[in-house]
Amino acid sequence: MNKKKSIRRTSDGPEVPITPMLDMAFQLLTFFVLTYHPAPVEGQFSMSLLPPQPATNLDATPPPDAAPSNELPATLRTVTTTLRADDTGGLGRITLGDVDMRDLDELAEKAKEVLENPELPFDQALIQVDPKLRYEGLLQVVDVLSKYTTKIAFTILDEVVPGANL
Repeated sequence: MNKKKSIRRTSDGPEVPITPMLDMAFQLLTFFVLTYHPAPVEGQFSMSLLPPQPATNLDATPPPDAAPSNELPATLRTVTTTLRADDTGGLGRITLGDVDMRDLDELAEKAKEVLENPELPFDQALIQVDPKLRYEGLLQVVDVLSKYTTKIAFTILDEVVPGANL
């Protein structure tokens, strides 16, 4: 006697193949994990805002009875650096106070001389930036000045167009 065993099912619904769905889910998961690129972390600067118009002269020496630099107003303790862009948006002209600099090395020498001199009242820097200057040029100057002071502020230069009636 041949007896066939009958397969007995407990549910009457249709069979759904799970394996292809799991394969597709793992393929999608792998795709998103491998193609995800998080944004780079940006650096942060610890800066305090300074007045936009310092009234100082780099070559001036303080009088012998001058108050210590922490008692002077912020405008008198601020050394100004002006950055102008060249035609390509790179760092064209650098001016520290009223003195033009040839390159970043000369800026570093003069900044060290001015900001580390205990006889001069300067302890903070204001960077006036040409709006056409690329961010890379600004960061190069910030790197130089941050070696000598932690108080750095920025302003954007206002361009006055010749012949414009305002």
